[in-house]
Amino acid sequence: MKRATAVWASAGAIALSSFSNSAFADVTPSPAPTSQADSFKVLMEQFKRDREEFNVALRERFQKMRLINQTFDTAIRKARQDSKLAMQVALKPEQKSAINSALKSVIAAAIISREEAIEALGEAPIPPTEPTKASKGMHAEKNGAEKKRR
Repeated sequence: MKRATAVWASAGAIALSSFSNSAFADVTPSPAPTSQADSFKVLMEQFKRDREEFNVALRERFQKMRLINQTFDTAIRKARQDSKLAMQVALKPEQKSAINSALKSVIAAAIISREEAIEALGEAPIPPTEPTKASKGMHAEKNGAEKKRR
């Protein structure tokens, strides 16, 4: 009898202690639940910002390349025009040869300066990679694939 009373008393104490623990609130706030969809949205927003920065950098590079090429084209056109005018005045073959070699050296210098300007631009910007949604896992085949055929 004493043994049964002790068992009931200990069972009652355990039951009361388990109820009393749940009555107190947890003082540490629980972190907000983040789902894969929320993290994908954050990654997608970051991708959109990175893509916009990439597009701006690409446009700036394109404008600089256009300016470099226009400068190169202007230098070549002027050198050819000057060469053409000098050829009209030149009478001796030595003079014509000197004019042609001067034209070639001006064109070579323009090519070198264009290449140096392009190298000074640096590498082209790298496009950002779009985030991918995590797969939901491998599911069993759908639409009655597990059904037996009659």
